[in-house]
Amino acid sequence: MKNRFILLSFIVLWIPKPIDAQENESKWIELEAVYSAMPWYNVDGGIKTGFVYIDNADITAKLNFDQLFGLKDNLSLFVYGLGNNGDMASEYMGDFQIASNIEAPKAWRIFELWVQQNLFNDQISVLVGLYDLNSEFDVLRPGTLFINSSFGIGAEYAQSGQNGPSIFPISSLGIRISSFIGDRTRLRLAVLDAVSGDPNDLESNEISLSSEQGALIAGELSVYTNKDFDEDQQNLERSYETRRRKVGRQFDVYKKDKINVGGWYYTSEFEELDGSSVSSGNVGVYVGAQKYFPIGNEEDFVAFFGRYGIANSKYNRFGAALSGGLVVSNPLTGIEDSFGLAFSSGFNGDEFQELQNSGERTETVLELTYSLPIKSWFLLQPDVQFVINPSTSEELSNPLAVAMLVQLSLSN
Repeated sequence: MKNRFILLSFIVLWIPKPIDAQENESKWIELEAVYSAMPWYNVDGGIKTGFVYIDNADITAKLNFDQLFGLKDNLSLFVYGLGNNGDMASEYMGDFQIASNIEAPKAWRIFELWVQQNLFNDQISVLVGLYDLNSEFDVLRPGTLFINSSFGIGAEYAQSGQNGPSIFPISSLGIRISSFIGDRTRLRLAVLDAVSGDPNDLESNEISLSSEQGALIAGELSVYTNKDFDEDQQNLERSYETRRRKVGRQFDVYKKDKINVGGWYYTSEFEELDGSSVSSGNVGVYVGAQKYFPIGNEEDFVAFFGRYGIANSKYNRFGAALSGGLVVSNPLTGIEDSFGLAFSSGFNGDEFQELQNSGERTETVLELTYSLPIKSWFLLQPDVQFVINPSTSEELSNPLAVAMLVQLSLSN
């Protein structure tokens, strides 16, 4: 804890202005630091009741070479440092879907390090390097309000691979290509190292490419359904902002209705859950949608989102996952606060269900949250989560947990 406060003090001195004091001009270098603290208390049920303190530090820098050298097409370099204290709410709750989206093994690591180049008059964006797949793939903007991990990426997707796909907290090396097809359909394709870091050492961030480990191939089509969607709203580039900055926060909320259709495939062979053989075919597909309805003032809205995904249950515990929810902006204070209510259910596949030998098949998370941005750089977010059938275990009672996200963001 002492080291965290020393770091935070250094960040405050290093970065001169909070976000709401900035001007909006383009910069050749963009710096940001986000500190997220999450006191967490498991009130009842699960493995045990008790208190845990989770925190997360994100430090990013982006160099815009097109601004620096006056280049025609966008060219940028991005570096993302990540630190976690290692405390785990899941050790109290016993849930499989991971209730806190900043829960991670204790480590400091380079989470992302990539170069991004636009080509053909910004018609195609190519990114190469250490890359967080979930910064662009399988993202529904209203879902980013919530704290449970399954609202950031589907539960059946997050479980895949030997050490998870290339997502928080360990990324892998890869290449991503993004382009628009027509006026309102965006296509993204990515090929990444199938094994993020070292599965035997969760603090490791090593890169080890081999044909045996294989590759993760991911693709996604996003269709924007707004009647007034036009070329000015097309976005091909990986945003430099950390995805853990919440909805609102007094910066632009991307109120774009869209439908996502995506899929993923591992080229390597995997051991089947029953241990009977090793084979190929670790694959999954998903569909998701978000819809915004304006209410009251021009910037106020009610947003709905929903998602369903399936995975090959020969290799993965969850054969399917379903989630959805709603977000209401400015329900109380008029200062861009947000209220959210959502659920996420993961369904054991037949293979795992036979091995578990339990009558419980589905783990369901219910989350109620309220985001209050006191300033654009200071956020409070009380949160309540209730898990039905944690880890589909008949031995665990349903946990009820309360948390408070405290988030400080600073930028140049």
